[in-house]
Amino acid sequence: MRFLPTFLTCCSLVVAQGATPSPTAPAVAPAATGTTPAATGLPVVATEVEIPIRQNGLGETVLSPRIRNLTRLHNSMPHQLVGIGLVTGLANTGSSDRGTRQAILNVVRQLGLNLTIADVVGGSTALVSITCTMLPFAKQGQAMDVKIEVISDASSLRGGELLRAELKGVDGLTYVVAQGSLIVGGVVAAGQNASVQKNTSTTAWVTNGGVVVREEATSFFSESGALELQVLNPSPFNASSIAAGIATALAGSGMTVTPVDPSLVRIEIPDDDRTNQNALRILNLVGNVRVPVENPAKVMIDQANGTVLAGEGVLISPCVVGLSDLTIAIVEEDQVSQPNPFSPGTTERVGRTRVEVQNQNTELKKVGGGATVSDLLQNLKALGLTPSQLVSVFQALDQGGYLHATLEVR
Repeated sequence: MRFLPTFLTCCSLVVAQGATPSPTAPAVAPAATGTTPAATGLPVVATEVEIPIRQNGLGETVLSPRIRNLTRLHNSMPHQLVGIGLVTGLANTGSSDRGTRQAILNVVRQLGLNLTIADVVGGSTALVSITCTMLPFAKQGQAMDVKIEVISDASSLRGGELLRAELKGVDGLTYVVAQGSLIVGGVVAAGQNASVQKNTSTTAWVTNGGVVVREEATSFFSESGALELQVLNPSPFNASSIAAGIATALAGSGMTVTPVDPSLVRIEIPDDDRTNQNALRILNLVGNVRVPVENPAKVMIDQANGTVLAGEGVLISPCVVGLSDLTIAIVEEDQVSQPNPFSPGTTERVGRTRVEVQNQNTELKKVGGGATVSDLLQNLKALGLTPSQLVSVFQALDQGGYLHATLEVR
């Protein structure tokens, strides 16, 4: 078996100062140490200097995170597990529905006690769902946190204890067994005429309460025998930049690095070096390499609270922004018609309807060419727009082709 050469102990790699990343043709200056740009056309990474944040020639912020924060091993995914269990020891805050009592009956019968459902009394027990995420390469005996949530009419889980429960994966097999005391962040206090609640008391955690009982078959290598890294924020520039950084770090090792597509980078390893030890060394080495990433051209808006999130590189074409707000209010009023004293008339209730129309136009604001979202938001802030109006403005900019970014409204 051949061992990897001594280049595995080299320092982290970063982008040279003054580089200007471009999604179509990334170009990075060579290092001051004499590094020669590669002939592959991919970004070339400089050595010995760590500059995670800098400004390029256009005044834009260029970030250079570590590859370990930009990728994950492609063929290793976390396994979502779920189960159903019982929480006991509740102070009259549990549930007494038939489903909970049936679950109690199933447990006591498994333990050798012969009862009927009429013998089971609820109130101190709750039927709950149990979830956890088993990370790749988890081993037998490894502890993990599990989340507990009420699925019955129980009002609080405070003071409860989770009975042993099995958590199963998508294949129906049991991977984790959970049991333990619950940690509840909320509290509920109620009387006959009033109640007080702080935070949610129907959700809890069991810290280190889950234990792995079955290991999942996980490998560093794909079916073709390569190490494949999935790009967390897929784009052609990011994939090319990551591949170039890895190729520079592994230069002279006989390994081939290829950006397969915007979301996948493949590292081809010689057959004799395909061991878990070498895979760990390679991932540890390339994980410390810093490479430039492009700023996402996206605007995200939350309609509920009016939150706007936009990247630095988002641009808006020249336009004029204004808004007309039409409000129509219909008011129903009940009035009493009172007859004159000593007259034969009677008192009657008379209904009247009043319609009010209010039209409010905001001042037109000009947005110059090349303005950023930050400039537009300053103008819109001066107009005093509501969250719904703010969403309307960005939707109009996007539909009109003035917003040069992806608009995502939630």
